[in-house]
Amino acid sequence: MKKTLLLAGVASVFALNAQALEVTPYVGADYNLNFLNKASVYDGFLPGKYHSGSIVAGAKVSPYFATEVFGELSKHANKRSFHSEYGAYGVDAFGILPLGCYGEWEVLGTAGIGRYRFEAKVKPHFGHETDHIWGWRLGAGVQYNVTENWGIRAMYRHIAFVNKDVRGLDTLSLGVRYSF
Repeated sequence: MKKTLLLAGVASVFALNAQALEVTPYVGADYNLNFLNKASVYDGFLPGKYHSGSIVAGAKVSPYFATEVFGELSKHANKRSFHSEYGAYGVDAFGILPLGCYGEWEVLGTAGIGRYRFEAKVKPHFGHETDHIWGWRLGAGVQYNVTENWGIRAMYRHIAFVNKDVRGLDTLSLGVRYSF
């Protein structure tokens, strides 16, 4: 009898936990406009802005919280005899505030960390330099859920780099999300 009660108790705990987490995985793509935002030792060489695209994969673990990993790559920017680009990858945690009768609007707050790679080449083949920098990411935005599966997102993020010799970034992004 004790074993039966114990087994029933354990089964009910797992059943309650299974219903408590409503994990919804999603994928997305963003267009980003990145602005370098403070003076740097590289002024005059790096462009003031980069256009980039990012791919994301995430999971909404409740109506109020999500996590997301991202990979980002810039469009090549040329200035004078320099060719420069940047790429990044990292992870963000989201706080979500659903609005509207059916939660079609969501206000988003985000915090995360990313690893950024800046690459510069002097033409023609005079030099090449690559910097890898960690950056803290803070942001805010909104998402409109068009259907149960599709959403449109607009975000602003500020990225502060750990290495103070290199500029930080301000990023505006517009993208789509597909939830499974």
